[in-house]
Amino acid sequence: MPDYYISANVRTRDTDSVLRAVREIFAGRGFAPIADTRAAAVVEDDDALPPGTDWYGVVVSGASGCGWVSVYVDDWQDSGLLSCALSEILGVLVLEIWVAENVHWGYTLFDGGVVTDRFADAPDQVADTPDEAAQYAGRADALSTLLVQPPDALRAALETARAQAGEFAGPGVDALAAAVGLPFEHVFTGYDFFFNDDPEDYGPSLEQWAEFRHLAFQNPPGRETLAD
Repeated sequence: MPDYYISANVRTRDTDSVLRAVREIFAGRGFAPIADTRAAAVVEDDDALPPGTDWYGVVVSGASGCGWVSVYVDDWQDSGLLSCALSEILGVLVLEIWVAENVHWGYTLFDGGVVTDRFADAPDQVADTPDEAAQYAGRADALSTLLVQPPDALRAALETARAQAGEFAGPGVDALAAAVGLPFEHVFTGYDFFFNDDPEDYGPSLEQWAEFRHLAFQNPPGRETLAD
């Protein structure tokens, strides 16, 4: 399994608007759309993917949980940029969730193209200074409009995650996902996961799996990622 999972989770039930926004963001950076295929088709048959390697892939889920569309990018380092742009274009909250080596995890909350909250179970793993580490404390009140559980439940989950940093990240991510009504299976995964594991194992557990789309974009000359 991949060492790093990341997802940009958009607070909306309008999957089509997310698909349009993803295309707009990539087009604005010179990436030309070359394919829009059912994700189930491309993960089951590599021949359904564009030929060669000079292209960039994005998976977009169907709406799930309490109203979330999850987006997974080919290069995890582009996720923050895409999350920020999606929140600005769509005018909705985007909760980016990451898992590293299955033992560390965190989130970044974007609102209108601005970071409004961050959390890491082990801030010293992602920050270079104490002041920077303090930015990853996580505030339950910042997620108040997303919660489907009492704020105390999320607060307790973050405190437990901090105390258990370095252990298996699954329970902490699950507690966060439950607090905001986001399916755990949608966030404890990443783009590469869909191609490295057997879809018969994960497909049945993914809400709206039949609606997941795989978008492919032609790389601009000399560029491989959004951040280049």
